[in-house]
Amino acid sequence: MKTVSNPTKERILSAAELLFAETGIATTSLRRITGRARVNLAAVNYHFGSKDGLIDAVYERRLGPVTDEWLANIEALENKYGEEAAPVELIVEAFVLPVARLASDEVRGGRIFMRLLAQGYSEARQYFEKLFSSQYQHVLDRYRQALRKGLPHVPGETLCWRLQFLLGAMTQGLSGGELLKLIEGQADPRDTERAVRELIPFLVAGLRAEAPENPEQRQYDLGDARKVLRSEEPA
Repeated sequence: MKTVSNPTKERILSAAELLFAETGIATTSLRRITGRARVNLAAVNYHFGSKDGLIDAVYERRLGPVTDEWLANIEALENKYGEEAAPVELIVEAFVLPVARLASDEVRGGRIFMRLLAQGYSEARQYFEKLFSSQYQHVLDRYRQALRKGLPHVPGETLCWRLQFLLGAMTQGLSGGELLKLIEGQADPRDTERAVRELIPFLVAGLRAEAPENPEQRQYDLGDARKVLRSEEPA
């Protein structure tokens, strides 16, 4: 990853990151970004070419170092275990810890960027899918292959679903959101170390769980949950 050294470029990136996280990517105009960064529109066009180019740069600035860690971690596991399956716990730790370090480092974006990352799944799904398929898909494939080897009882399609759940739980769990206070009222959403201690065994247990038997045969009426409950009552 290239290091950002231009002060003007850095101000634009920081302003965009904060505003995207606060108000959303689609609703944040370049005018608002340039106003917060105290630059003119020509500076954005010069450094990034367009709003899409700026969005790419915001994500790359934070995820570039994380990607380097992801790759280094999975390569270390592959070198250590060779053709044998690496422990699932170590694979999950190798994936989660670089993101946790990012979440706890305010200099590198911290919770602001994690909120933006969590927001990206829902607000800009198509853009997010394009971004990950072009720049980060190879990383996810390496971890998926490692998990396939360590979880031979889990069908490939089920593992794909669980990796999606892993990404969502990790991103939301490390974003420092206030939902945790609504659930319990005592846990501190800013406690990243505690979040990691709770998150990793949760993810490992979910990945290891037995796959559902004949999932295509079990149908749910999504229109009324009470029907599902009644269907479980003994005759």
